[in-house]
Amino acid sequence: MNWPDSPIGGRLGDGRHALATERPETIDALRHAVIDHVAQGQAIYPQGGGTALDYGGTPRTPGVAIDTRSLDRVIDYPAADMTITVEAGITLSALRTILAEKRQRLLIDAPHPDRATLGGIYATNTTGSRRFGAGRPRDQIIGVSFVTADGALVKGGGRVVKNVAGYDFPKLLTGSLGTLGVIAQLTQKVRPMPEASALVWVPFTSVEGLVPAFDRLNTSATRPIAIDLFNGSGARHTGEARGLPAGDWVLVVGFEDNAASVAWQVDRLMIELGRTNIVLREGADAESLWSALTEFQAAEVGPVSIVANLRPSSVAAFVRDFDNDRWAVQAHAGNGIVRGHALGSPSLETLVPEIDRLRAAAAVDGGSLMLTRCPVEWKERLLVWGTPRPDWALAERIKRSLDPKGVMNPGRFVATI
Repeated sequence: MNWPDSPIGGRLGDGRHALATERPETIDALRHAVIDHVAQGQAIYPQGGGTALDYGGTPRTPGVAIDTRSLDRVIDYPAADMTITVEAGITLSALRTILAEKRQRLLIDAPHPDRATLGGIYATNTTGSRRFGAGRPRDQIIGVSFVTADGALVKGGGRVVKNVAGYDFPKLLTGSLGTLGVIAQLTQKVRPMPEASALVWVPFTSVEGLVPAFDRLNTSATRPIAIDLFNGSGARHTGEARGLPAGDWVLVVGFEDNAASVAWQVDRLMIELGRTNIVLREGADAESLWSALTEFQAAEVGPVSIVANLRPSSVAAFVRDFDNDRWAVQAHAGNGIVRGHALGSPSLETLVPEIDRLRAAAAVDGGSLMLTRCPVEWKERLLVWGTPRPDWALAERIKRSLDPKGVMNPGRFVATI
């Protein structure tokens, strides 16, 4: 079976097109679509809002795109129980609007919230600056339903957090990139909306000055929900349009709580850092900056974007290794997540040794580095998922268990899946 050379079937990613696109309006219709196309020997490529089509490896087998955006209903919302069950095609923006009516929210951030679907956010394990205080997406999910390659609807977890037997499907499906099944429904924890929100923007002239600042944050009486670090290029990209000063480095610290607590924590942080060049953003101005922090990861300012995972204590030293003229960098410093966008139009031959060097530096710390975006013809040379690790074999065993025919999003995850 050959790849179609026309866009009639819809885009799969990396410039390839699907044989067809299905947009089921019910979960039963989703099941039948999967059954029918697998029976025809076609692969299944789940899609949501299309915000991460180029993420991961190259689609390996011709197949059909399964568009989940019509699966966008609220199934159950017992607000007093602080949970909500929704279909996977609902957008993050729509879900936020529903929750706001009860003064509640999800502790999840993702770029392009008007397009990003909840299923897509979980399939790609998308996270933002609030992860430091709010936790990971997998910490928010307590139940999931998904359709397997044979059309079975599998449910895991539920509204009771301890409802786990065998595979922990809510956590297993998080970050699986649709390689284990098509996420159909999710049950989430929700939280009260905070009374106040503030972000503190602190420019620094050297990375050495950041080390004592991080030490003070580690022993601070404050409880930030976010701690981000930008190099000069990253700070200009994020703050320039908002009138924020960009030093060689910028530390951004976020707080959310009741108004009195936020005010006290901001005042306390200013005392602890002992700096006079602090800029404070509150209310609507804070919301605009929160959005900018999240959208940075989706910026397309050059051909390649990377994300590294390492120990939080190693973030400052790792970020210092980036050339400020060639990379825009944001680090979720409290979590050890570093994002970088190559600037301008560097060649593949320039980027290969640069990324190899950064990947080696991350590995020294026991960390890893992968690419979230790059030209398709560069993916093999740049090793999208990095060098093989022992846990890849475990991922492959799980894949064979749940998708023995290998038809669910083949080629998109680590090299063996």
